[in-house]
Amino acid sequence: MASNDKNAIIKNILAGILMATGLFSATVFLSNSWIKLAIVGLLVTNGILWLIFQGILRKTIKYVVLGIMIFTVSFSIFEKYTFWNAGSPPAFTPFQPGVTVSYANILNVSLTEIVQSVKNSPAFGLIGLEYPGIITFESMKLDTTFGGGSIEVLFYQKASNMGFRFVSSSGQPYRLSIFSWNGQPFSSMFPQKQTPEEILERIDSLGLRWFYNRAAEAYQNTTGKIPQVNALQISIQWENYGNYQGITLLLIGLYHSTFVNQSVFFADFQPDGTLLYLNVAP
Repeated sequence: MASNDKNAIIKNILAGILMATGLFSATVFLSNSWIKLAIVGLLVTNGILWLIFQGILRKTIKYVVLGIMIFTVSFSIFEKYTFWNAGSPPAFTPFQPGVTVSYANILNVSLTEIVQSVKNSPAFGLIGLEYPGIITFESMKLDTTFGGGSIEVLFYQKASNMGFRFVSSSGQPYRLSIFSWNGQPFSSMFPQKQTPEEILERIDSLGLRWFYNRAAEAYQNTTGKIPQVNALQISIQWENYGNYQGITLLLIGLYHSTFVNQSVFFADFQPDGTLLYLNVAP
């Protein structure tokens, strides 16, 4: 009688494990990670075999399931740590520990180095392992409108239809978040002869300071005044404007005060420095 009760308890425990695995599986299928799918498949398969077989084989399967569960927990901890500490952006300096990017250094930043710093990180290597296929650059944003500033780099993978967002703010390491992409990315809508990395190199050859000087000059020609700016937002994104389709550099000049950020101008450029438009804030 006691033996039957013991077996019933063990079966209930295993049933609970299988239920938890099923819930975990639902989340995993959304992430499309082949490693996690393989883990779930192994757990479910061996769990079912454990219920079917008896004797020595059953005991062996029990230890296999236990080993898979230990690996699952270990991998999850490793993955979470890697995604939460995904490297530091090149704009970061130990002399300013609470600053990712600032108004003082944003115009000296290399966009190519930012993307490369992400690609060289262990986190990017891990997602490349979990999601086989080409991962392409989609967009970037640099922001100095709050203390410490922030850098965001977004990538897309067509094979899994997943997005990978790397964000660093206030001197913290990049944090990686993974999400299912809704709709079609702009990069696939506007095919280019050059790769995104080659386009970023073209922007870097002119330099962000060059783009800012052109924007300030256009502002002064329009208003007759020198722009009063103490904060900047720079976005590298895909746009369809007039006859131009492709990557643009949107530079937003702002005046930052204690309680509000007031926009001064919006200047949108092609990578070769051609000004697409300038909007002057009232």
